[in-house]
Amino acid sequence: MKTITVSTCGTSILTNGTHEDDVKFLRSNANKRQSEYNLEEIAKINNIVSEKSILLVNSEPKDVQRLSAELNGFISFYTHEGKFDAIEAGNHENIHYLIHTDTFQGSKTAEIIKAWGQAHNINMQLVQIDDLNTSSVEEFRIGANNLIEWCAQSLPGYREQGYRVIFNLVGGFKSLQGYMQTLGMFYADEIIYIFETGGELLRIPKLPVDFDTNAKQYVLDHFNTFRRMQFVCLPVNECAGIPETLLEIMDDKCTLSVWGRIIWEDTLRDKYGAGVVEPLSERIIITDKVKDKINDLERNRRVMFNKQIDELSRYIDSGSKNNLNSVNLRQLTKSPIPPSTHEFNLWPDAGGWRGFCHRDEDNNWVIDDAGMGLNHNQH
Repeated sequence: MKTITVSTCGTSILTNGTHEDDVKFLRSNANKRQSEYNLEEIAKINNIVSEKSILLVNSEPKDVQRLSAELNGFISFYTHEGKFDAIEAGNHENIHYLIHTDTFQGSKTAEIIKAWGQAHNINMQLVQIDDLNTSSVEEFRIGANNLIEWCAQSLPGYREQGYRVIFNLVGGFKSLQGYMQTLGMFYADEIIYIFETGGELLRIPKLPVDFDTNAKQYVLDHFNTFRRMQFVCLPVNECAGIPETLLEIMDDKCTLSVWGRIIWEDTLRDKYGAGVVEPLSERIIITDKVKDKINDLERNRRVMFNKQIDELSRYIDSGSKNNLNSVNLRQLTKSPIPPSTHEFNLWPDAGGWRGFCHRDEDNNWVIDDAGMGLNHNQH
């Protein structure tokens, strides 16, 4: 079966076997981003990274497992009859994600592991989760929401395509592992650890857990409120009727709790996958032509379309001059497909689909068509 491994990355590989003074330096600066280091400190970390990377690439699998917790779980998973099967792990159909923080040390650790994979013809993809560090509870909460969003957007589609999703939680810091264990109950087919006393692989199968039907109904009953909370905190009175377990309330403002975010992402996928929904912004009008075209596409595309319309709604209603990179609403200077005067991004793959639109006399945005992007020389 095609397999996706999702490995959490810590920074222990940098400290394992490292001089005591360097270990103290690394641990006391673990939550810093690159911009917070001076040039001398960056050079010091880069030297450690270079040494560790060379050591890993030139070590036997059993020694690699001792040096890296992340690769200990990964290699153990692909070991059969006592031998690591690099060919199976490197099968082009298999996908390997390395989840890491946006700290300098976290990014460097993931790069070391990816370099080891490249040396064995194993393609590992780095996934940086912003704000996922332990410098403060508030910052970690934001990072956890970013992690949930990545899981919800990335993993269900693969499972629908027949992939088996494995969460490798041997590496990573404890707070991150705690969240991943919870997320694994919903997004993974199996969670793996190393059994401490003997170094054997401990495999935990998917538990028979499903999202609470009543909780999902609350989302459906307050769907647009949940849609708005993707982007902004709302006054408490606008969240009336939603259970507090789905909310995080601070200073009379509501946002989604971790549990609320999980329920929202799952319900969103069902709702958005069923077909084109009415835009969050009243200033967006989707023509029947576009609705028919999108509804004829596969489920994942319908989800992506509706999410992009949410992003477009956010941009249009905010009145912000900050044009979101994910949407990138822009003018077609030569207007090659009237009445459309503008285009915006729908998804980057499969030829780069765009939405084509214009403003009507009431200053509403009318989405006229959707399809492959135009050649740049037409802009």
